[in-house]
This record gives sequence, structure tokens and C-alpha cells, in this order.
Amino acid sequence: MTPALLGNLSVSLALAFSLLGLGLALLAYLQGDGRFLRGARALVLPAFLAALAAFLALEWALLAHDFSLAYVARNHSTKDPLWVTLVTPWAALEGSLLLWGLLQTLYTLLASRKPLDPWRASLVLAVLFGIQAFFFGVMATIASPFETLPDPPPDGVGPNPLLQNHWMMAVHPVLMYLGFVGLSVPYAYAVAAMVARRYQTWVEETRWWTLIAWGFLTAGKVAGMWWSYEVLGWGGYWAWDPVENASFIPWLLATAFLHTAFVQQTRGAFKTWNFAFVTLAFAATVLGTFLTRSGVIQSVHAFAEGPVGPAFLGFFLLATGLGLGLLSRVSREVRDTALFHPLSREGALLLGAFFFAGWALVVVLGTFYPLLVEAFTGAKVSVGAPFFNQVSAPLGAGILLLMGVGPLLPWRRARREVLRNLLVLLLALALGTLFGLLRGYALGASFALGLFLYNAAAIYLLAREGVLARVRAGLSPWGFLANRRRVGSLVVHFAVALMGLAIAFSQTYRLESEKTLYRGEAWEVGGVRMTFQGVRALDEGRRFAVEALLGTDRFGEVRPRLHFYPQMNSPLPAPEVIYTPGNDYYFLLMDFDREKGEWASIRLIVTPLVFWIWVAGALMALGTLYILWPAGRAEEARGVSPA
Repeated sequence: MTPALLGNLSVSLALAFSLLGLGLALLAYLQGDGRFLRGARALVLPAFLAALAAFLALEWALLAHDFSLAYVARNHSTKDPLWVTLVTPWAALEGSLLLWGLLQTLYTLLASRKPLDPWRASLVLAVLFGIQAFFFGVMATIASPFETLPDPPPDGVGPNPLLQNHWMMAVHPVLMYLGFVGLSVPYAYAVAAMVARRYQTWVEETRWWTLIAWGFLTAGKVAGMWWSYEVLGWGGYWAWDPVENASFIPWLLATAFLHTAFVQQTRGAFKTWNFAFVTLAFAATVLGTFLTRSGVIQSVHAFAEGPVGPAFLGFFLLATGLGLGLLSRVSREVRDTALFHPLSREGALLLGAFFFAGWALVVVLGTFYPLLVEAFTGAKVSVGAPFFNQVSAPLGAGILLLMGVGPLLPWRRARREVLRNLLVLLLALALGTLFGLLRGYALGASFALGLFLYNAAAIYLLAREGVLARVRAGLSPWGFLANRRRVGSLVVHFAVALMGLAIAFSQTYRLESEKTLYRGEAWEVGGVRMTFQGVRALDEGRRFAVEALLGTDRFGEVRPRLHFYPQMNSPLPAPEVIYTPGNDYYFLLMDFDREKGEWASIRLIVTPLVFWIWVAGALMALGTLYILWPAGRAEEARGVSPA
């Protein structure tokens, strides 16, 4: 047995189990026969085990340096450290498809364990088996991770140096795939509900799956921002790169769905919007994969290209057509009949969802516009960060405004007593903005400070309302913390407001300076005095490294580096970043004296509040985890509402 034989056999088995499961699940629905459903369920675990065996076969090939596999020869080297070898399966196209397929079978396995009526259970399984069949079909035909070479090389070139230059690449792709693949389950539930015409409970069941996927997507995006910040050497964390946009679009649509789904759970409204958002969110994951795997765009993040573009484009059209086609068929049945007042909580939630969906549309248009212009006219145009920043700033501000006031509004229509809370929020917004202006901040940064205080005041009022309700009922005020959905959403909202503040200040105030220093020369910039002490060259096996030795009066010795990989013509920067709650100090080695090491060009970037972006990302993940904690779900299922 060789890794190639085991891998190919496992992929074929996973495809066969998926196709057979798809057929049995469809028969179960069409025939109304539970035996077919039991047969389909029995195939879920074998499909997962086959996918796991294929993944382990690829790991085996990498650990054994089996360069007879084309994937190993192109993406692995005997000099790679163990952690790089272990994460190489998602360093290129075929391996990342295999990881996607493995996670897809895992989600199918988990979804198959959830109790559903037989009609919807068979349809959910049919959709998930169908998605599995697509991925394993692609691996079995046009993008096999186990393609062999007739004349294997003695060693490989290793993965893209950008992927082995920071440990975050071991985490970021897995989190992203867990989010992407997780959105397939809500999509399957939505299709099942529309086919079976059972619209009552699907959204409550789906919301939890979406929240899981949303949490992974959020963590994955923040991890990707951190990777970009520390690896690409430009001192930024977001550049509106097409690959970044591709993962941002499903996050925005999933966020829109989470808000309108809450209204359907509580008031029974917005069914049409929920079907549309959950369909588009899943379709956006496939569209993003087409964008980043087809080669139609050039991006610093596009590590994996191959012949899968047409397949993913076709799959995107099929998934979108199925969801929206079913929605058009049942639109009369799911249309909202009751009117809702715009000045109500459901009105604010729907408007907020429109903001998120509108933002997603803007990102789609900005990302695809250059491709469409080139396709129809042959001209090359670009849509860069200035466009996205200009349209995103008002959308983001609108979302932050709604995020504060929305939860304070009652259902159905606003009452007079709500005006007092609104006045408190407006006062916080005005005082924060005025304080910023008096401090000499720019208008945008001052308004961001006002929005942060506005949302902090809203969170305080909501928490106070919940605690006082318990006290009036003679209950312990600490029981408010047991309302996990309320508390978790407050934590997430606070984190979003904090991130908005940090982004506004880090984008507005950034000090960047560069100078060539000679040995012993001192330089003071950004409140830091540094002295250049020389350079040091290191042989680290798979790469050479050159680090500048800088003595500073605030942080001791710092050592920004350049990494030289044999497969790259130019060195990769490895900045040393000093994180503080106020400013980040980002030291970069730009160039150095290659003969005597007597001089080095150093760039220092000082950016305020970046530290709080990572804190906000962690808080968003923790808030989501708190909502999903099993005890919270059990309490909600029992109708317990401590607040």
C-alpha cells in the first residue's frame, strides 16, 4: 500500500458513498420510505472515514517525503520543519479541496445526528451528500491530490514562502474552511424547508448552525488580518484584496441572516428574506472559491490556482439557481402578511440586514467590475481601496448606529418611554464626537469615538434593563448572565464597536518613517530612540535570515528580519512588532550592507489602537462561544428567559 493508492481509493470511496447516499436520500423523500433514509444515514460515517483516510494518506506522503506524488513534489521539501509539513495539505489547490471535502463530511455527520422529521431529514442529507459528491468528484477527475509523477524528483521546492513565514497559516485556513463549509448546513435546511413546504422550525434550527459558521468565519478573518499584518510587511491588516473580499461577502450575508432570523424566531416575519440570505451566503462561499481558484484574479493571497474554475462556476450557478428557484416557487406561501412598524426592533433589524446585504453587493460589484470591463472591452481597470473605503465608511457608520438603537426598541412599535433611552444614546454620541474634536482629532475619528460611546451606552442600558427586571421579580441579578444569547450578543456588539473605533483611528493616524542608519548611529522617531548595532546572518536550513540589531530606549533590543527562500527572487520581510494598548511599533528591515554590514535601511510604522482589533476579534469569538454553549441552548429550548 502506498499513499497514492490509499488516497485514490479513499477519494473514490468517499465519492461512491456520497453518490449512493444522495440517491437513497432522494428515494426516501420521493417514496416516503424510511428504509431508504436509514440506508442514507448509514453511509454518512463511511463517507467521513473515507475522507479522513484520504487526508491521512496525504499527510503520510508528506511525512514520508514521497515525491512520487505531484502535490508533494510541488509543495514540500525535506528541509521543511514538522509544523510546516503538517499544514502543507492546505497550502495549495488539491490539498485544500481535500480539507474542504473532509470538513464537509464532518458537518454532514453532525447534521445527520440532529432530529428532524423524515421528509426534511432526507432532503437535508440529499443536499449535503450532493455537495460532498461535487467536491470528491472534482478531486477524482480534474484536481487530484494523489496524481503521481513518472519521474519523481529527489526533493521538492517546499510550500509558498508566504505560507511558511508565520505560524498563523496553520490556523487561519482551517478556521475559514470551517466557516465556509458550515454555511452548507443552513443552505441544506433552507432547501429542505422549501421543498417540503415546512417553514415553521427551520430557521430556529438553522440559526444555530449559521452562528457556528459565522463564529469560525469571524475568527478566520481576524486571523487572516493578523497574518497579513505580520507577513506582508506593509504594516496594514486589510487592503480590499479580491481574496479578502471573497471571504468578506459570505460573512456579511450570514450576518444579515442572523439578524432577520431572530425576527422570524420571535415574530414569525421575514421568511422570504431568510431564505434569500441563507442561499446567497452559501452561494457566496462557492463564488469566492471560484474567484480565488480559477486564476481570473491576481492576488497576493491567491496561493492555489488550477483547472477547477469552470466546475466551481457551474456549481455556484446550480446552488444559487436551486435556492432562489425554490424561493420563487414558494414566495406566496412565505410572504409576510402582517405589517410591521419601521420604528420597532424588527424594523431596525431588517434595516440593519439591508445594510449588511448592501455592503456585500458593493463589495461584489467592486471586485467583479474590473473582470467585467476586461471581458467586454479588453481594457484593464482596477478598483482599489479608496473606492471601498468611501462606500464602506457610511455603511459601517449606519450599522453602528442601528446596532445601538435597535435592541432598545420594543417589538411592533416604539413607545414613548423609549425616547429617554434614545436621548441618552444621542447625548453619548454628541459628547464623544465633541470630545474628539476638542482633542484635535479628525472628524471621522471623532465620530467613531462618539459611535463607540453611543454603543457602550446602549449596552449599559440593555444590561441594566435586564438586571432591574430580575430584581423587580425578586430574582438574583446575577442570573442575567445565564441569558447566554442576550449576554453573548452584547459582548459581540461591544467588540464590533471596539473594532470600529480601532479601525477608524488606525486608518486615520499612522506615522511611517524610513532612514538608512550606519553602525552606531542613533535615530529618534515616533517617540522611540533606536541605535543601529549591526546585522547578523543566520542559516536556518530551509532559508537564510538576516536580522538588524537595534537597541531602543523603550523596548530593549529589537530584531527585524529579512528571510531569503531559495524559491523566491526577493526576500520576505519579517517585522518585529511591539504591541501596546496605545500604539503598535512596527520595525522593518528594508535593506542592508551585504559586504560589511555597516548600514541598514530601517522603516518604523507607528499605528494607534491596532492592538484592540485583535482584542475585539477575540471578544467576538468568545461572545459567539458563550451563545453556543450547550447550557444556553437548553435553557432557551425550555423557554427560560432570565431577563
